[in-house]
Amino acid sequence: MNGNPSALKTKMTLNLSKVSETYFNKLFETKVSPQSTEIKARVLLVDKHTTPIISMSYTQSQLLQNDIVLVEMIENQSNLNVMKHLNCIVYIKPTQESIKNLIKELKSPHFNKYELFTNNTLNKNQLEGLAEADEFEAISQVLEIFQDYLIVNNNLFTINISSGQNTIMEESNSLASLLLSLKKCPIIKYESNSIELKKLSSEILYNINSNSNNNLFEDLNKNSDVPPILLLLDRKNDPITPLILPWTYQSMIHELIGINKNMVELAESEEPIILSESQDPFFKQSMYLNYGDLTDKFQEYVEEYKKQTKQSSIENLKTQNLSELKKVLTRFPEFKKLSNNILKHLNLISELDTQISRQSLWEVSELQQTIICNLENQQVIRTRLLEILDKATISTENKIKLVLIYSVKFSQNDNDLAVFLNKFHDPTITNPVPTVSQMSLMKNFNKQFNKTPISTNNNNSNNIGKIFNNKKISINSLFNNSTNNSTTNNIYMQYIPKLNELLNELINQSQNHSNQFHLSTLVPDIVTKQYGNVGDSVQDIIIYIKGGITYEESRLIHDLSLSNNKINLIIGSDTILNSERWLNKMYDDINETHTNQTNTADHGLRTKQLRDIL
Repeated sequence: MNGNPSALKTKMTLNLSKVSETYFNKLFETKVSPQSTEIKARVLLVDKHTTPIISMSYTQSQLLQNDIVLVEMIENQSNLNVMKHLNCIVYIKPTQESIKNLIKELKSPHFNKYELFTNNTLNKNQLEGLAEADEFEAISQVLEIFQDYLIVNNNLFTINISSGQNTIMEESNSLASLLLSLKKCPIIKYESNSIELKKLSSEILYNINSNSNNNLFEDLNKNSDVPPILLLLDRKNDPITPLILPWTYQSMIHELIGINKNMVELAESEEPIILSESQDPFFKQSMYLNYGDLTDKFQEYVEEYKKQTKQSSIENLKTQNLSELKKVLTRFPEFKKLSNNILKHLNLISELDTQISRQSLWEVSELQQTIICNLENQQVIRTRLLEILDKATISTENKIKLVLIYSVKFSQNDNDLAVFLNKFHDPTITNPVPTVSQMSLMKNFNKQFNKTPISTNNNNSNNIGKIFNNKKISINSLFNNSTNNSTTNNIYMQYIPKLNELLNELINQSQNHSNQFHLSTLVPDIVTKQYGNVGDSVQDIIIYIKGGITYEESRLIHDLSLSNNKINLIIGSDTILNSERWLNKMYDDINETHTNQTNTADHGLRTKQLRDIL
């Protein structure tokens, strides 16, 4: 094994698909010439951390095309078959467990030669341990390629954080790998009211400054006139956005069905459905479309398929010459793939439609928007909310979300909250009745998450409830085909997340954003050295929301990027939320707060009793 690992340095923009493409070439490009007699077939040895990175970025066909004939887990090292006729590509996260397993493998190798890739930096002790274990000199190269995160969309990433003790350090290391893969060394801005963000930002600053000594961050920002910004936000500062029912394709799938690592489980499908904008042209074109535009787009997709297959039907083949026949026959696999994709999206859209009807989501969503965007006066809203709370067809969870949104918008009305909560005790209209945690959240939401959404687009005072007087109204008339308008007339998409206003303040170089949004700033030494006094100009913004992101916020980033081609934006988080996940997280937070308060009170009582005894 050679001495120090090399780090892959390439020019990157804020486009995660380009990162993926670059690293794919580095990992799997064949270094053996076609005429060579050397071994070409290879094994890919991964760990539990890099497995989803590979599966979300590359297809099995891509791996096969690059001579990867087998994929194995390093956690299964002791059960591997000896195959000395194959070389091995190792791609792991440099955790203590994975390095330990790799050392075992090197001491008793199952394969011929090993190329070692890590998705983050190796420390000196790890390198020395690997070098000592490589008695057979099986390792031909060691390379750090910095992808300690998952690519969900071109503009969306997530990082996996374990539930261990050093989560801040792990989070910082993953974000550092993101910065290195994008070739960016940023100014760090964070919401100063968050203790967790203060710790995280300090750890990232330390990470950048300490790694500058080994030149990892030395050559970054070369093509930028202004330094990039790493914007750290806390989900708790905007607890409302995950509660609002979304009406765009990718967001709706996650809200009503669930997406896990770009896979969707449907009862009608034997295998998980894959949603990938790089592998599915229809999904790429429709992922940000509202529900009305989506149905039109899908119909066009089906009609195009019918048109193509009709032109290539068996009847038409009878009159065609041999060259035309060959051309048509070669397209049959393409038609099969297209028909499978149509069936996939038909199943998804059908399930969305079923859930919308079953949960009365038109009515629920309309009231959500009315409350949060001030589309009616409080008395009208209160009356309509009471009507919905009396309906047995509305789920407990949807009722809870409406009460939470109301309590934020009209936080001074404790009497209203008491009336609403009494409604939940009747199992004939609310089934199941709320749990203790659910009741506690509704009672304490404003105390625990006392954050008012900043942007609600509330200039419209029309009574949109009148629309429901016409039960035959079409989906398209509800949505008005206005997906990309920030001031949309779409009655179900009036609400705009708080993130929009914050980013507009940053992009427009407002002097007030630090005060208005309570942002603090940290500047790495290397950025100060490169740029001197940092101004307000912005070009690249990398956003990280600790505590969870929504697909709607990813769509917001997409729309902002389209409307301003001078600004590059990507966004990420430690998890992707839907309303169910966010509610569960808040239940846990409320329970934890209650437990801490109880323990504190018990401790105080025991102290007093001890004092009395003494």
